[in-house]
Amino acid sequence: MLVLLAWMAPAYVGYKIGNKKGKPGIGLVLGFFFSWIGVIIVAVLSDDVKRDQQHAETLAAVSGGREREVVKVRCAQCGALADERVKFCPDCGAPM
Repeated sequence: MLVLLAWMAPAYVGYKIGNKKGKPGIGLVLGFFFSWIGVIIVAVLSDDVKRDQQHAETLAAVSGGREREVVKVRCAQCGALADERVKFCPDCGAPM
């Protein structure tokens, strides 16, 4: 019983840490197969939830919190579509 508890505890702890980081499956598997070393690996993995939240906040700050319609224009040289805010064509480099 003690061996089973010692084997399942890292899986549970890895799951809980992974769940907070947006990776519950990885936490469970690493904790189950690699024991406490797997829990340490999960603990040092990047935090997807935090990164996604920071990315959303950055986009909201850049756009002023509102959605902006993207307007595309054609390049006079090559005909490629590009955002109206660019100064040079991303395909051929010609001034827009």
